[in-house]
This record gives sequence, C-alpha cells and structure tokens, in this order.
Amino acid sequence: MLARFEARAREAGVAFEGYHDQVPRIDRAIIEAAESRGCDLIVMVTHGRGPFGEFLFGSHTKAVLAGSKLPLLVLH
Repeated sequence: MLARFEARAREAGVAFEGYHDQVPRIDRAIIEAAESRGCDLIVMVTHGRGPFGEFLFGSHTKAVLAGSKLPLLVLH
C-alpha cells in the first residue's frame, strides 16, 4: 500500500516517505516519527466512534494532540 501512495505522490509531484512499524503505543510512535523526521505538521483522520466507542477503544488522535508539540490537523 505504501508503494502505491508513493507512486501517486510522485505523479503529483509531492514528496512522500512511507514508514511502517509495530509499536505498543501508537500515539508515541506517531509523535516520535514526526519529530525525528523534522515534520512541521501531523495530519490525522478521526473515525468518529462517538463517546461509547471512544471509551472502549480510546482515541489515538486525542493522545497525539495531548502529547505533541507539533500542530495537528484533524480530518473528520
């Protein structure tokens, strides 16, 4: 899937670097990856699970927002 994103980005003239990892804390991995690569913005998409779904599954977006010094653009 990352190769497909890379190809589409290249066609559009957009820089893209795909990265995949398995980690225990998704929010920390996103923040550390963004900081180590010198990013100036994190973009995330919410699932809109609602209060009950968020209670059961948590919110990675909220955790990134709480733990990051970088600006966060949230798409819903």
